Amino acid sequence: MPLIERLFADGVVRMGPSRHDPARMVATLNTGRLTELAALRAAELARFAWLAGDWTFENPVPATPLSPAYCDTGTASFALSEDGRWMCAVGPDGRRQPMITFDPASRRWMFLLTNGSYGLLRSHGWTGNDIVFTGLMTMIGIECDWRMRWTRTSDDAFGFINEERLKDGSWAYIDEWRYRRVAP
Repeated sequence: MPLIERLFADGVVRMGPSRHDPARMVATLNTGRLTELAALRAAELARFAWLAGDWTFENPVPATPLSPAYCDTGTASFALSEDGRWMCAVGPDGRRQPMITFDPASRRWMFLLTNGSYGLLRSHGWTGNDIVFTGLMTMIGIECDWRMRWTRTSDDAFGFINEERLKDGSWAYIDEWRYRRVAP
């Protein structure tokens, strides 16, 4: 179904007066439906509430024919956006960078990459304590089909594995990130 038809079918828009010319009938947002969708987003986003806070991480990377194995370490912080619509990565300067949200209309999770790596990965949702995001990603000019497999082991520990789809359709391990909550 084409986009405009789908918006009408889903009740997201309906005919109403234009805000620029009230005598003209145009597609307008259905505020009642938007309120329902916002409530669904908030309820689903609560499934990531445990992520808020300060964390330490390890990022082990295996050896390749061109590089040795290594393990980076550091800290990271996450917080809900001020409008409550995104789980954000918090930069050293305190700015919140949108990272994870739930699109209630499609009922899919979105993982946004906008800093050095660029893309929008999608997920159909949680299976127990696991969620998998997939999609096209560009990193320093290299485009690839990416998969991030997250596992939440507790409120104080989680991790994810990054993989790239190879030409034969199989997934190749890239690296892993392991997070532990910083004790208050």
